[in-house]
Amino acid sequence: MNATPRTALAVAVAVIALVLSAGAGATASLLITGKQIKDGTVSSRDIKNRSLKVKDLSPRATAKLKGAAGPVGPRGATGPAGPAGASGLSGFEVVTRSLPIPGILGGVGGTDTLTAACPEGKKAIAATAAYAAPVANLLSQVTRTSESAFRATGVNLLPTPQTLSLEVVCAAIPG
Repeated sequence: MNATPRTALAVAVAVIALVLSAGAGATASLLITGKQIKDGTVSSRDIKNRSLKVKDLSPRATAKLKGAAGPVGPRGATGPAGPAGASGLSGFEVVTRSLPIPGILGGVGGTDTLTAACPEGKKAIAATAAYAAPVANLLSQVTRTSESAFRATGVNLLPTPQTLSLEVVCAAIPG
């Protein structure tokens, strides 16, 4: 094929037209902004598919995207049993002992001691002592004597005998 001036001119015009048409879209995108587009004129047909993100939507539109909860699925298989706990208390029992503490004899207060112990296989975890009549001039002190027993010492500064009670809380403690 021989190139003639007429063919060369046609090719040159075609190249110029191609360059101008390809650059026109890019130039338009640089010149048109969102402020220049009239509200309500862009339709869903004008928006490129898969170009919108959830953050581009209003909270109201986002709320409409959430459907109703589906039905509850089947229960899964039961897992293996875990190891036994390191400690656990069981078999609680309260052991109570009472003792009358004599009153003042010749100006000296009455003093006595009582002990309460847990049954075999149980340990003492707490204890308390109290008089039947909560009045002044009655004293008591509780002391642990072993892993399974407590002692209460009572002092009565009243002229009449008073009953002192000692309660020990016992429990089976593994290990």
